[in-house]
Amino acid sequence: MKPIATRDEMQAIDAYSIHEIGIPGMVLMEKASMALYDEVRKHLHHHSRCLIVVEKGNNGGDGLALARLLHEADYDVTIYEIGGIRKASDSYEAQKNILTKLGIFVKDQMPEEHFDVIVDGIFGVGLTREVKGIQRQVIERLNVMDAYRIAIDVPSGVDGTTGQVLGVGFMADLTVTFGLSKIGLLLYPGASFAGEVIVKEIGFPKLAVEKAGCRVFCYEPGDEKYFPKRKSDSHKGTFGRVLIIAGSKNMAGAAYLSAFAAYRTGSGLVRIFTQESNRVILQTKLPEAILTTYESEVDGADKLRETIAWADAICFGPGMGTGRITRSFLHILKECAKVSVVLDADGLNEISKMEQEGEDYFAGYPVPVILTPHMLEMSRLSGHTVAQLKEDRMNLAETYAKRKNLVLVLKDSRTVVTDGDAIYLNSYGNSGMATGGSGDVLTGILAGALAAGMEPFDAASMAVFLHSRAGDFAAEQMGEHSLMAGDIIKQIEKALGGKQDGRRERI
Repeated sequence: MKPIATRDEMQAIDAYSIHEIGIPGMVLMEKASMALYDEVRKHLHHHSRCLIVVEKGNNGGDGLALARLLHEADYDVTIYEIGGIRKASDSYEAQKNILTKLGIFVKDQMPEEHFDVIVDGIFGVGLTREVKGIQRQVIERLNVMDAYRIAIDVPSGVDGTTGQVLGVGFMADLTVTFGLSKIGLLLYPGASFAGEVIVKEIGFPKLAVEKAGCRVFCYEPGDEKYFPKRKSDSHKGTFGRVLIIAGSKNMAGAAYLSAFAAYRTGSGLVRIFTQESNRVILQTKLPEAILTTYESEVDGADKLRETIAWADAICFGPGMGTGRITRSFLHILKECAKVSVVLDADGLNEISKMEQEGEDYFAGYPVPVILTPHMLEMSRLSGHTVAQLKEDRMNLAETYAKRKNLVLVLKDSRTVVTDGDAIYLNSYGNSGMATGGSGDVLTGILAGALAAGMEPFDAASMAVFLHSRAGDFAAEQMGEHSLMAGDIIKQIEKALGGKQDGRRERI
């Protein structure tokens, strides 16, 4: 688990390290340049030519220090200073004075030669304004040059907090960022400009990071260890009873995928509450599941109340369809639920209709609720356009979760999970997961995490992480074009860390 910084948080970490703790800014800059040197030289041969483009801020100072290290190692380095900023930072001036004394000079005109590697040291994480004038012209020119492109900290022109492009952005193949990753490097379109992102430690103290109070975090490989361990002295009831309320007439697929994923996540018992017409196919495809079926709203109501009382975790919505029966069952769920509820798919679509008609479905909900909308479903729920949600997903998601007092899983290429306070930003997954049934698999994993005993926000964050990791493992085997939802389920075991024998809790 690692924090991810906004622009303001990263600047606060830097300032606290220098002014409160007393680490000289030049020390941090030297460590940054050495970290850059280690990565840049991997893409250089001694006959290669490297162009470092800088402005007069601290990002440019990192570039000048890098140029010195490369020059001292006998690499062919050219430095171009754009000069669109009137006043240079103190650290930049200090680095430039060092170069002058070493006989290393900075060009004030864009070189015309061919270069193998270009390093962007124009703007850093602090950029807030649109890039215009000579700086925009230079970035546009760099983007069409035939070279491997490396960005220092954040590609110039990319907002370090939102990932939005401020007029123009440097198209990097690699971004070397310092201390913490930046949110803007993970969110699109910024992620497309960043290329591969490598985070390098340069000596920011833990205290400085703590003082910044970063609220956004992500999981990384190995964090599956936070999923509850299995006890040796146990039985099927120990690992939770999951109720999947899913599947309208002849719509068994979503129910199957959610239930199968819940079992693969470790649930001891999974019950599917579905329309009678789905019985045969579900019993055939997943004989391990318990089935409770209904034929009409009338006979389904009492059965639903009974199955709700049985469950340790409930998910509602996959393949349900919208209309009177779904709405009736939603009201019964709110009336009877005693455990955490996951609302997905058509459950959300029907709720959005209810809310548009003036009914606040979430008001006074007796148990924790987790919503798992994709962008279009969230648009219907919130009234924001998809474009608005994509541009400001974290703030809008946080506001909605806080206002409705629930956990929100806003699904997209970069899924956000928030309870209105903490925010999990997922950095895994691939385009192959944009396939029918993938969301149903996530719902099942999430229900399984709840049944295992995780708290709602933790369960939602872990489920998104496991789902995306399983999707990445599936893509390694199948390719992104051929990936299907069932392939994700097959990789849940690997996402959980493989065989569990070595992780069992000893009583």
